[in-house]
Amino acid sequence: MPLFLDTFTATDISLTDDQYNAVVDDTNEILCLACAGSGKSRTLSFRIARLIHEGAKPESIIAFTFTEKAAESIKRRVASALEKAGLPVALVGAMYIGTIHAFCQNLLGSMNAKYRQYEVLDENRLKLFLLSRYYELGLNILQASRNAAMFQTIVEVSNAWKMANDEMLSLEDIEQEDAPLGSCLKNINSRLNSDQYIDFSLMIRLVVEALENNNPEIDAALESASHLMVDEYQDVNISQERLIRGLYSHLDSLFVVGDDDQSIYGWRGADGRNIIEFDLR
Repeated sequence: MPLFLDTFTATDISLTDDQYNAVVDDTNEILCLACAGSGKSRTLSFRIARLIHEGAKPESIIAFTFTEKAAESIKRRVASALEKAGLPVALVGAMYIGTIHAFCQNLLGSMNAKYRQYEVLDENRLKLFLLSRYYELGLNILQASRNAAMFQTIVEVSNAWKMANDEMLSLEDIEQEDAPLGSCLKNINSRLNSDQYIDFSLMIRLVVEALENNNPEIDAALESASHLMVDEYQDVNISQERLIRGLYSHLDSLFVVGDDDQSIYGWRGADGRNIIEFDLR
C-alpha cells in the first residue's frame, strides 16, 4: 500500500499544513503543541488513520483521553478519518481509545485474572469503604492523634491515599514520617486487596510498578501494542507520566498532544514540566 504522504495531500483531507505535517511525521517521539480550538483531536485522529493506512494493526493503537466523552469524540473522528482514507470504519473497535484508568483496569485483568473480579471504587465509594471499616483500618487512632472529626478524618485519609498513589510515594516512607497515617494507608492497601476492591489511583500505581519491575506478565499483555498517543498531555500527573514512560519502553512510537498554557489540574499533581522537558526525557 502506498504511503499516506503519497496518497493524500493536506487539502484532500482538510488539514492545515501544520496539522498534516504532524500527521505524517514518522519520528518515534513527538510532542505536538496545540492550543484550544486548533484541531488537535482531528490531527490525532488522522495520525491514527495514517498509521493504519500504512500497515499498522488496529490493535497496536493505544490512545489516552482524560474523559469518556473525549474518547467517544476521538472514536468518531478516527472513524471519519478512516473512511476518508478508504479504510473500514469498524477498525476503530479493535483499537484502545479511552481513559488511562480504564486501560489500566483492562491491563491488570490481562496480567492477572483476579483483577477482573475486583470492584472499582470511585471517590465517593472509597469514602464509604473507609467509613464501613473505620475501626478495622485504624482511622479512629488517626482521628485521635489529629483531634479531628470523623468525617474530616475520612476525607483527609481518602485524599492522602490518592496522593500517595498519584505521586508514587512509598507507604513505608510515609509511615516513618507519620506513623498513624502510614499505618492506616498500609491497612487500606491490604484490605482493598483482600476484599477485592480497587480505586482509580491504585490501578495506575499497580501497572506502573509492574512496568518498572519488568513483570513478565505485562510483556505478554502488551505484545500486540506498538503506538501510544496521549491527548491533553499537559494534565498528566506523576504516576500517569511514569505510566506513559513505562509503556513507551515496550512500544515503537509516542505521540503526545498538549499545551502547557492550558494546564488546569495542578491541584491534582499535573506538572507543566512534562511538556517543557519532553525533549530532555
